Amino acid sequence: MNPSPLLAWHAADADEVLRRLESDADSGLAPDVAARRLAEFGPNAIAEAPVDPAWRLVLRQFGSPLIYILFAAAALSAALGHWGDAGVILGVVLVNALIGALQEGRAERSMAALRRLSELQARVVRDGREQQVAARELVPGDLLLLAAGDAVGADARLIEASSLATAEAALTGESVPVGKRVEALPEATGLGDRHNMVFSSTYITAGRGRAVVTATGENTEVGAIARLTRQAREPPTPLELRLAGFGRQLVVGALALFVAVMAFGLLRGLPLAELLMVAVSQTVSMVP
Repeated sequence: MNPSPLLAWHAADADEVLRRLESDADSGLAPDVAARRLAEFGPNAIAEAPVDPAWRLVLRQFGSPLIYILFAAAALSAALGHWGDAGVILGVVLVNALIGALQEGRAERSMAALRRLSELQARVVRDGREQQVAARELVPGDLLLLAAGDAVGADARLIEASSLATAEAALTGESVPVGKRVEALPEATGLGDRHNMVFSSTYITAGRGRAVVTATGENTEVGAIARLTRQAREPPTPLELRLAGFGRQLVVGALALFVAVMAFGLLRGLPLAELLMVAVSQTVSMVP
């Protein structure tokens, strides 16, 4: 068997595809063969970004200029011997970091729970019997049964199609359903014109058909897109840019207030230690 994604499955006829994948148009794969292939090729899933450990979530909360101001204020308070004030400031910073980390971790756990609840199911023929399996258990050579309303769980070559159409906007951007057929196509046919293939993450909008799985997981077309996405750096959102700009403005304002309080106090001859604490308190009060 050779399920290499480099093979032009759309250019081979249905019998040749079945032969290469050592599958059967009527009985599909035997359960033991499916189990071996699952162990060999792994689950039909796209790798997700690793979850950050708790300590990294906490550290991430300190990456703000406003937090740096609070750290500087705490250090100055400690240097002047006001340990209580320094402790209060550091306590506020720590509580803020813990709350932020808990909220971020809760959001990640919620998303993971939603993904588990929405795990895709697929109808396949194995050992001559129709059955339903989790899409992550699909393997190359599995015989998929497709009908209107089904989500396609893996890339597959059609071997039977009756008025079959799919929605492929998620993959190709095509806004209208694409009609499907079984006949082989030229090898140079582009992805959007491979009408004898169905692809992972697309949906059946009409008709019915059978298809033999040719690629799973990272080897699917959507898996290739996911790999490119993981390599790209996600730009900051407009809200993040505006918050960053607001934070910089607050930093400038806080420093300006500190300088103004110090200058006014020195002109009036106030004690330096008291003046520093007043300036620190006014600066800290500007941090939301």
